Amino acid sequence: MPAERLVVFTTPLEPELVERIRRSHPEYTFEYPEELIAAPRYPGHHRLPEGQGEELDRWRALLSRAEVMFDFGPPPLHTELANLPNLRWIQATSAGVGQFVRRVGLDRSPGVVVTTARGVHGRALAEFAVFAMIYFNRDLPEILTDQRLHRWSRRSGHLVAGQEVVIVGLGSIGREVATLARALGARTTGVVRSLDGRTAAPSGVDRLLEVGELDSALPDADFLVLATPHTDETEGLISGARLSLLSPSAVLVNLARGTVVDEDALTSALQGGRLRGAALDVFREEPLPPGSPLWDLANVLVTPHSMSTVAGENQLLAQLFSENLERYRHGAQLLNVLRKDRLY
Repeated sequence: MPAERLVVFTTPLEPELVERIRRSHPEYTFEYPEELIAAPRYPGHHRLPEGQGEELDRWRALLSRAEVMFDFGPPPLHTELANLPNLRWIQATSAGVGQFVRRVGLDRSPGVVVTTARGVHGRALAEFAVFAMIYFNRDLPEILTDQRLHRWSRRSGHLVAGQEVVIVGLGSIGREVATLARALGARTTGVVRSLDGRTAAPSGVDRLLEVGELDSALPDADFLVLATPHTDETEGLISGARLSLLSPSAVLVNLARGTVVDEDALTSALQGGRLRGAALDVFREEPLPPGSPLWDLANVLVTPHSMSTVAGENQLLAQLFSENLERYRHGAQLLNVLRKDRLY
């Protein structure tokens, strides 16, 4: 009898998508333990199962047989993933999983490949970045205040056209931001870890710089968009000193991770009027503590690390997973393999 090739889903996916994957890959056995999987609170919510007591024992038994996992399973078992006897591959539902992989020891497990959801969330986050540009350019915070107070107060705004958008990180998210910003007539500067011999900028990028040249781009930035992975090199990348290089009329948009920015220095700059505003989907501590002054600053747009999630996300994830299952079966290169040495 051939050995079981078990694929285990550990976070929610619509039944029709699971069935579609199952029908497309009859060579695998699939387990979708619905009674153990945490129910999503909104479309596209990949809520990890809590797993405790008997449920945790059932998860442990199931994962001990798994060759492939869809997402990382219950948190109490995360430190056991690297030692599961049959596990060879985990498909993540997020792009930024490098720090998590390091934290649970999967970076030291060469026998387990991790693939990310890179590309799935690019358009959603890019549209949020463009929304933030229009939000601040057209003084939406003041307009909403006027509406609440029934105050008729006409004002003038700005166009994105002709403005300078500096994008740190040109992965799928950063490139999508550049494309949309350019479509609105902005000038775009992309900042990458290394040019690696490249002379031509990607589509949508007017100017390409290495991170060592970032300081030269900051004074002219109308919007600084952060779309870089969280690595040792990018932690604290936007320091207080770099924030001081930005114009007081500049806006920071963080799509990356909260630790890429010195949050205390950012808060101080926003409170002191040394920065026009910030649109923040990520924070140093999440959930953002109720006592954080960022909640109450009129020039800050706070969103709860959710701007990557839109209706239709799961269809894209299912397509990616199905394509990777086919590649895995044939021993071909998987899409979006996490480089564990770089954490992205």
